[in-house]
Amino acid sequence: PGEMPRPLDETERTLSLQIFLKAADLGHLGEELGVHQRWVRSLEEEFFLQGDREQQLGFPISPLFDRSKQGVSKSQVGFYDFIALPLAHSLASAFPGAKPLLVCFVDNYEHWRAAERAAVAAAAAAAQ
Repeated sequence: PGEMPRPLDETERTLSLQIFLKAADLGHLGEELGVHQRWVRSLEEEFFLQGDREQQLGFPISPLFDRSKQGVSKSQVGFYDFIALPLAHSLASAFPGAKPLLVCFVDNYEHWRAAERAAVAAAAAAAQ
């Protein structure tokens, strides 16, 4: 193993810490698939409860918080494409010790992509 990368200045140190904090916040994306799926279901229910409360108060329901529409479990591919994978790639590029986390992110991403493809195929078959 080579030497651990070190920040060049305080700005780089702060940015590195912010990236690690965000990666920790999204850590379930790199967990074993069953654990990750439980986190997604819990997050989705939390969002739906907030949407229920927004509706009760007469507020517009926030995106992904409306039980009658698509929740976060149906938007995982996009979340990985635009948020999670760029973050994990950046982290693993700057800090090679984080590569196993990237591998786990990619594995779970492939699960969601396969589920999305199956849902599209099922919808197409039902439409015929």
